[in-house]
Amino acid sequence: MTKALLCVLAAFLATIAAANLAFNINNTHIDDSTHAPWAQTKMEFVAWNDERWTTWIRDEAFVQLPQNTQRWNRHSNASIAFTDWDGKAWQAKIDGDEFLLAHRGDWNGSIDRAAAIKYQDWDGNKQLRTVAQLRR
Repeated sequence: MTKALLCVLAAFLATIAAANLAFNINNTHIDDSTHAPWAQTKMEFVAWNDERWTTWIRDEAFVQLPQNTQRWNRHSNASIAFTDWDGKAWQAKIDGDEFLLAHRGDWNGSIDRAAAIKYQDWDGNKQLRTVAQLRR
């Protein structure tokens, strides 16, 4: 009788441990959504003036859609002005499958080439997008 009771208790505790493990696995949260490929066809970024924009690439230009439609209009442009992971102002242009980046839009100064843009999304989270991800 004691062995049967211990077996039932062990099975009960094992069930609780397995349920706890399954719960923790299902509720693991990744802070940035760069690992969600279905969410990478656009870029929701914060511009230098703290305005929120959504962009993607079509015909080698950034299609830009403002969140504040009272003040701004949808348009296409050769560049975007965004804030990076550290809150610094950058301007990006498309160059084939990469980006050209100029700090504060100073295209006469030092220009960086990058495979991806490191930017802050509308919630201040660090995000990463490539040309291939944004191209439609």
